[in-house]
Amino acid sequence: MDDEEEEFIPPPPPPGPPPLLREDQLLHLARQGWLFLELPDALSQSMTDLLRHSSQYFDAPDIEKKELYPSKLGTEFGYYPIAEEKEYITLRCRIHTDPNAKAKPAAKLAASLEASTVDAWHHAGVLLWRILCDIARASDLDVSVWNDILDGTLDMPDSEDQLTYALMRLFRYFPSTGHAEEHTDLGLLTLCIGDGTGLQVLDRFNSDQKPAWVDGPVGTHTATVLVGQTLRALSARTMTAGAHRVVGNSQGRQSVVFALRHSTRHDVDFSLFGGEGKLHPTELWKTIQAGKVNINTEKEKRDAQRARFRTTRPGAEAEALEHATRGQG
Repeated sequence: MDDEEEEFIPPPPPPGPPPLLREDQLLHLARQGWLFLELPDALSQSMTDLLRHSSQYFDAPDIEKKELYPSKLGTEFGYYPIAEEKEYITLRCRIHTDPNAKAKPAAKLAASLEASTVDAWHHAGVLLWRILCDIARASDLDVSVWNDILDGTLDMPDSEDQLTYALMRLFRYFPSTGHAEEHTDLGLLTLCIGDGTGLQVLDRFNSDQKPAWVDGPVGTHTATVLVGQTLRALSARTMTAGAHRVVGNSQGRQSVVFALRHSTRHDVDFSLFGGEGKLHPTELWKTIQAGKVNINTEKEKRDAQRARFRTTRPGAEAEALEHATRGQG
């Protein structure tokens, strides 16, 4: 009598969301610090809608743009123009939610912009969370390591008292002169899409004698995912921060940048990632920013920041100075 064949029981699915990236994509992201990724239809459509509403906002008179979103927290909130380079708006929570104000054209414009941002923020947040879960699994970590770090970041907050460090930033680069210097981002992961050429990422594999730049994708069907300095720190530098820049073109460029950063609600426990100790979220933020020049401020301020950095760190090694600029662009 033949032995009965044992019934095959498939292994349980991995915890958390379904895997998103292939092994080769994860390796590329870790080593290069960037990855070109095709977007799900829902996210692609929400980015298309957000680009359309951001274009309407940028077409408004300057005084109206400033009144709707006054600049504050440095460059971390509101509308900010930089002469001969770009203008951009940083959105971190809902502002214009008064239903009675929607009759006014300016308030209606802002409400439409924020509604599109809410939708895009959610879809982008879910996508980047899935990538972080893939990174955790590949590192033999439980996906729950992200629970506190991402608390309140995956959806746009309803008010300023719910802010985290995450943000949505919308850019309009001026034709020919619009640009952003080479830099890395501060957060965990950044998702960047644009309606024109200009975004370039550094190919570290082929940058021997001089930097080798690769053009980023154009349109809302494919995005550039970038590793930020916070994820590099959590991974004990096994993840590379993605160096990138924006170069000018004759048509100009609009882009949507979603920066997934750590929550403000919990201490960051490095022991979950194989390290030691905990940091208050504010202390982690200050540490990540230290020695970095903000490319999203005026040129004169950037130059002053570089001068201070050279003065305070005259003997800094090359590694400390590498990509000592930061921003989302």
